[in-house]
Amino acid sequence: MDSKWRVGLAAIIASVLLAACGVAHVAGNVAGNVAGRQPSQRVLASTGTPIRGGTAYWAEQPLQPPNYIFPLISGAYYSNENVYDFQTLMYRPLYWYGDRGHTRADYALSLADAPVYSDHNRVVTITLKHARWSNGETVSARDVIFWINLLRANRAAWASYVPGGFPDNLTSWKAVGPRTVRLQLNRSYNPVWFTDNELSQITPLPLAWDVTQLPGSGPPPTFGPGGLPDNYPAGARAVYRFLDDQAKRLASYTSSPIWSVVDGAWKLRSLTASGQATFIPNPTYSGPNRPRLARFVELPFTSETAEFSVLRAGASKGNQGGSAPQISVGYVPDPDVPQAATLRAQGYRLTAFYPYGFDYFEPNFNNPTVGPILRQLYFRQAFQHLVDQRGWIHAYYQGLGVPTYSPVPAQPANPFADTLARIDPYPFNVAAARRLLAAHGWKVMAAGITRCIRPGNGRDQCGADIPGGQELRFTLMYPSGMSSTDGAMVDLQSVARRVGIQLQLREVTNATINAEIEPCAPHTAACNWQLGQYGSAWVFAPDHYPTGEEIFQTGALGNVGSYSNRRVDSLIKATTTAPGRVAQQALDAYANAVRLQLPDFWQPSPGTLLSFQSNLAGATPNAYGYLSPEEWYFVR
Repeated sequence: MDSKWRVGLAAIIASVLLAACGVAHVAGNVAGNVAGRQPSQRVLASTGTPIRGGTAYWAEQPLQPPNYIFPLISGAYYSNENVYDFQTLMYRPLYWYGDRGHTRADYALSLADAPVYSDHNRVVTITLKHARWSNGETVSARDVIFWINLLRANRAAWASYVPGGFPDNLTSWKAVGPRTVRLQLNRSYNPVWFTDNELSQITPLPLAWDVTQLPGSGPPPTFGPGGLPDNYPAGARAVYRFLDDQAKRLASYTSSPIWSVVDGAWKLRSLTASGQATFIPNPTYSGPNRPRLARFVELPFTSETAEFSVLRAGASKGNQGGSAPQISVGYVPDPDVPQAATLRAQGYRLTAFYPYGFDYFEPNFNNPTVGPILRQLYFRQAFQHLVDQRGWIHAYYQGLGVPTYSPVPAQPANPFADTLARIDPYPFNVAAARRLLAAHGWKVMAAGITRCIRPGNGRDQCGADIPGGQELRFTLMYPSGMSSTDGAMVDLQSVARRVGIQLQLREVTNATINAEIEPCAPHTAACNWQLGQYGSAWVFAPDHYPTGEEIFQTGALGNVGSYSNRRVDSLIKATTTAPGRVAQQALDAYANAVRLQLPDFWQPSPGTLLSFQSNLAGATPNAYGYLSPEEWYFVR
């Protein structure tokens, strides 16, 4: 998943230290930037005397509380809320990315030194820094091996799994010293890709978790002649089942002897049923940026309106105790962006923020009813012509958005996008959509429902497996709680009617989106969904190099629409193996194929207007969405 894997746009928008993906221009002077110019992602630091202590409050996205703590996460639970806003506060990934808006690894903040590649990039040596777990264990090479062993035995359950990717591309892995791990790869790989998209996914796990039951539950089962259970496939599967089951018991998080063992800057003090998470500093944290706050609290909300009401009610005196909390780091919902001046007058600092990624909605190529239609490139081109990206940005995003034309986004500024990433191959054009449908065997009925009148697989026919009389009817599922998404989907429904496409809109919870929009086998109940919109973008984390193996490669778990194209698969493979001198050429070829093939439908990548309490310092957006409240502090 760079982040692999989709991250709800809603979450992305809200994550103040957001995860991977995004970008664009701001209309008017919403955030103090000239229209059309890429906004700054810098937050001016508060000046004054630093204060130790105090409580910082962070606003969660509406109805999206954290609900899974185990950092080897399945697709059903993979979200910004669980990974970047919750797990990484307690359990540090091997490498840290995105601090202060930078799009590359920050080795000064990482658990390990930069990896060393040898034998023509077929051997990788990782050396961990000195760190420890809260139970006194050292963060060791064995903890990395534990992660790999669990992943190897349970890869089908991992949200970021791609056939042939990590850990399939390892032939051996072993600790060659207390803090040194050596990986033997099955071939030579692009070192930038392997570091940014493979090693970046590793989260060392404490050996205290290498169990199959809670302490005192009786004699543990044995899986081999000796050693910890993860050394054996059956044991690793049993350990995963146990930890996954424990992670679903939210009420036990703070009392659990499992989850209380952390190596991050924070320990979980409490988690309410509504999703309010309270963290306190980990007193044994040995990494950089030890917390100066006394507490960090994630506040849940039932709607954008509720969040903005609390934001408006906040005073600028800080959260040093006493009255109801002021949101220290929050967001201004799109409809309320015109009130930016009022918030500034209250003392908030505001900045427009765009994560590094792209936004889209999903076609289900395996749906038995509409899958044959969606598999036709001409239809996807016609449908893309109905998406009014610039109109949506103006009408529903308050100017806080940028059009998406490529899987390697042009904004924010990055070294990977080519010039074509800024060119729209399928601009908003209802007449063009009508012509494409009519030229391929459909009788376009602007006042009714368009039907296939020339079935077959010829150049001017509807396409394979599309029967005569087939109607263009689709159900489009999207999450509730985001006004910009509501407006955009209603507009798309209206525009589609102009070419006889009937869209039934189904507004559901984010949990339903995550549960239902999944890869599925044709003609199964799980394949009933047709079009799905996450209300959020694909964020390039923990896969930070903007390749497509986790979202567009055949069989990838992140490829929830089951798209499959041999040429795209080949181009993706080239991005992972190309030597440095031709790596950019390989990335350009992949990006330009995908932008034209439309494995997803592109929509604007939203930005968000972030709000910062006037006396809070050290809070800056992360390019990939990771929260780092250990860097925050109040000033007097």
